[in-house]
Amino acid sequence: MEELTQKLKDLDQQKNEFISMAAHELRAPMTAIKGYISMILEGDTGDIPEKARGFLADATSINDRMVRLVNNMLNVSRIEEGRMSFQFDTDELSRVVRTVYSQFLPEAQRKSLEYKLDISKEIKDRVYADIDKLHEIAGNLISNAIKYTETGSVIVRLVQKDAGTIRFEVVDTGPGISSEEQVKLFQKFYRVESNVGKTTGTGLGLYISRLMIEKFNGKIGLDSEPGKGSIFWFELPVVA
Repeated sequence: MEELTQKLKDLDQQKNEFISMAAHELRAPMTAIKGYISMILEGDTGDIPEKARGFLADATSINDRMVRLVNNMLNVSRIEEGRMSFQFDTDELSRVVRTVYSQFLPEAQRKSLEYKLDISKEIKDRVYADIDKLHEIAGNLISNAIKYTETGSVIVRLVQKDAGTIRFEVVDTGPGISSEEQVKLFQKFYRVESNVGKTTGTGLGLYISRLMIEKFNGKIGLDSEPGKGSIFWFELPVVA
């Protein structure tokens, strides 16, 4: 029994090492692709037709989605090996939200979705967390909402829950999620079946987001009902 347990541990270690190696190898060319596309869009190669500009913008969105997938692969490997490091800093969550919201505008436009940003006025939103990882978490929630919403809207909101808590929400008009699936959604490798009967993604994004938010002394969850869309959210304590 002990020998079998050790073999399973060794196989798991080999799996994590392979995932880490593959992710590192994939990330470099994808970064280069994004750089080349940006140069073309900025006019470094001369004027380009508007239709071609649209195709390049779509290519950028697809490449960004692949980068997020690779980052998720790296993150889960680091978490399971205890190698995940955090660089804590204080910043305004609204600054993070505005940046991430803008990154997903091309994807929302490509699907002809209503895509809005709603940040409450006079909020206290200074948080103490790893700011880069907050970008990843917010990006995961927005990306999922756009991916599963075929028609209607995706609204990104930042609201003051109470004097000591700020709440980030992504509200969509997607297919909604049953209560049975909701309890499994933040587990590793769990993937929701879409409204067309297919599962997509790796099932890592929400799992990683939960682990990270918990490191920041926050909470993450969702409110959803089949046929009525979903609200994915996370809450963080605010600091002075």
